[in-house]
Amino acid sequence: MPNRLHAPIAALLLLAGFAAATAGCSTKPAAKDKAQVIADSGHATEWFIEHVSGLESQLDRSAGYITYPGIGQYGIIITGGKFGRGVVYDNSGRQIGWAYLNAASAGLQIGAQGFKMMVVFQNDTTMKEFQNNKLTGSVGATAVAADAGSAGSASFTNGVAVYQGAQTGLMAGASVGLDYMRYEALGK
Repeated sequence: MPNRLHAPIAALLLLAGFAAATAGCSTKPAAKDKAQVIADSGHATEWFIEHVSGLESQLDRSAGYITYPGIGQYGIIITGGKFGRGVVYDNSGRQIGWAYLNAASAGLQIGAQGFKMMVVFQNDTTMKEFQNNKLTGSVGATAVAADAGSAGSASFTNGVAVYQGAQTGLMAGASVGLDYMRYEALGK
């Protein structure tokens, strides 16, 4: 009987350790990693534009967007989460800051996967809420396949549209908790 308790307790301890370790994490990447995150974000942005018809027009009309070149998602029995760093752009494609996503989850889950994600802000009000770290709610992500032109642009929900791209093949879109995203302006 005691052996059945070990796995859930270990999973909870692992999640608690992860939460404690990342709670004070900086939004921007370490100085040595900045250039790589910017380059990877640029490649991911190009990938989304190539694979989502109408996205370039949506970006031009938006207040700005975030590209997360790599989000890690993991699950260990009854705990899990998502984490990643991204680059924040205005609607002209100029970098204005950094973004960080860190969200824990509970429920039956196992495994790990990686994906890229783009968050588009419909208007200045929504963009400012994000920049003030006051964006709340959640938005379902539109899954984007690795085949060119496989998805159309997503509709805005509460001023936000989210795209999730698998590294290969097709992956189901997930719900993104907007209150788990943090912003830091350049130069801070």
